[in-house]
Amino acid sequence: MKRLLFAACLSLALGACQKEEQATPAVIEYADWYALQSPDDRPIEAVTGDLDGTLTITTRFIVYQTKDRGRTWQTGNYADKIGIFGFYKRQDSLLVLTTGLGASSNTGTKYAAHPSAFSLDQGLTWQHYRDWRPSHQLRVGLDRVLASSGTEYRIEYEEKPTYPNSSSRYVESVAIQTSTGQRLTLPQQHQMTSLYFDANSRLYITASAPLCGRWQDSKVCGSQRGFLYVSKAPLR
Repeated sequence: MKRLLFAACLSLALGACQKEEQATPAVIEYADWYALQSPDDRPIEAVTGDLDGTLTITTRFIVYQTKDRGRTWQTGNYADKIGIFGFYKRQDSLLVLTTGLGASSNTGTKYAAHPSAFSLDQGLTWQHYRDWRPSHQLRVGLDRVLASSGTEYRIEYEEKPTYPNSSSRYVESVAIQTSTGQRLTLPQQHQMTSLYFDANSRLYITASAPLCGRWQDSKVCGSQRGFLYVSKAPLR
């Protein structure tokens, strides 16, 4: 009798766990976007790969990889104390770019540059990378990216002086603007960090945790974990 009672309780417990897992999927769905949260309490800085295959992200000092749409994450062995600003794919190698370059006066684009480590398994194991060319020759745009059609997608910013007549400014990302005049917004307010297109022309946007308030009153709403948004439909 006790054994039957224990088995029944165990069956109920397992059933409850399975329901709870199904009720809290890793991917959050919005009308036009899929969203994943960072595995740690930092903004997501860069992304590469494919949501439906192998996806690799960085939260600046740690690299993570998922093959099940964010349900589980593996941590790469990247151990350098140099922060990562972006990824660069070269044939079968994935490089990390560890220098962030501010907006260029010519293009207005922020860049990641200076490769310092490479991975042959899409981000799990890393080796030191040495390239004798000037570091600025290999770089990727962070806040501007081209779709396969040639349409440019860029992060749109708004600025405000920190106080009257100040040269320092608050800067907030507010939307994605395209060269064809389209304007895309996210379901929540974030500081967006980078853009990326996968091979299926889906747009990826890396960002901070959701924010409440604006300018000097801006603060994180709840969890500190950053967000990754992926467009449901291909964007041209």
